[in-house]
Amino acid sequence: MSHSVQWFGRLAVLIVVGLLCLSSSIGVVHAQDQRTGGSITVGPEETRDGDLEVTAGTVLIAGSVDGDLTATGGSVTVTGNVTGDATATGGAVVVEGTIDGDLTATGGEVHVRDGAAVGGALEATGGTVTVDGTVDDTTRLDGESVTVGPTAIIEDELRYSGNETAISDDAEIAGEITETDRNTGPVPFSNGSLPDLPAGAVTPLLNVYLFLANFLLGAIALVAAPRFSDRVADRGIDRPIASGGVGVATLIGIPFIIGALALSIVGIPLAVIASYSSVFLLWLGLVYGAFVIGTWGLSVFGYGHRWGGLALGLAVVSLANALPYVSVLLIAIALLGVGAFMNSLYEWRSTSDDTEESAPTPVAPNEP
Repeated sequence: MSHSVQWFGRLAVLIVVGLLCLSSSIGVVHAQDQRTGGSITVGPEETRDGDLEVTAGTVLIAGSVDGDLTATGGSVTVTGNVTGDATATGGAVVVEGTIDGDLTATGGEVHVRDGAAVGGALEATGGTVTVDGTVDDTTRLDGESVTVGPTAIIEDELRYSGNETAISDDAEIAGEITETDRNTGPVPFSNGSLPDLPAGAVTPLLNVYLFLANFLLGAIALVAAPRFSDRVADRGIDRPIASGGVGVATLIGIPFIIGALALSIVGIPLAVIASYSSVFLLWLGLVYGAFVIGTWGLSVFGYGHRWGGLALGLAVVSLANALPYVSVLLIAIALLGVGAFMNSLYEWRSTSDDTEESAPTPVAPNEP
């Protein structure tokens, strides 16, 4: 087995081991956290001494937390008391109890209800943000919809931003009330100007950029694993239909894998990693598919060259991307590349296993 293929194998093993280590580290972290599971409840008669970190589908803090609270879940509800700061992230974050310190809440819905009290500052961000309770320090609200109800008491300044806002006249707000723009960040190149480009030049420049980006990824693959890349090209040329079928099966299977990982709290980070990895796999498949087509095109004229095949294939990709009604070919090219890549990876792994099994077992020397 060549050094380059061995290097590629070690790289693949390192990636897999890294994912396994990440999974293990997540397990260790959750083992150290106080609570994790599908549904976590701190009962009304329960007191948790020290900081508490909770990750679950449903989180209910009805008792007392003598320290800081960090809660993440599909829904987070605090009806008890937290003596420190609280950070809550979820689809819905509802506070009905008392938080002696600062509250940072992020969610699709954030609601500080009537009777709730925040002893420090409140920073809430979400789709719908509503404050009907008491906040002793600075309050910053940002959301698609922001409401400060008539029972709200804010002992310091209020800063808010939202597409739909409603500040009740009956709310008691001691400090300054400031409405801010949701897009308050600096605008790039605001102190300069960009040259005006003709409309007809935008698409060619974009195609050049995409070609260079794809060529860079292809160059990395060819340099890191030239023989493996040749194997991918051979499989794609020799078995185009089978490779395309494997590519389709892979594309169909990816959402099921991601969904299965997302079913468990521990698997959610892996599901996120798998989502980004699947995007990269499709990109790599597009580049390898172009390499297959380019290599085949050169072989028709009896010429073989890795870099020439890559350049020719990516030129075909750029052309397909530029022409109307032809861009659907990009999907077929990507599926061809994914399938050829997966086939080659499987065959390479099978060959490695067969080589290890066929290796002679060392015999211990006879003792005198």
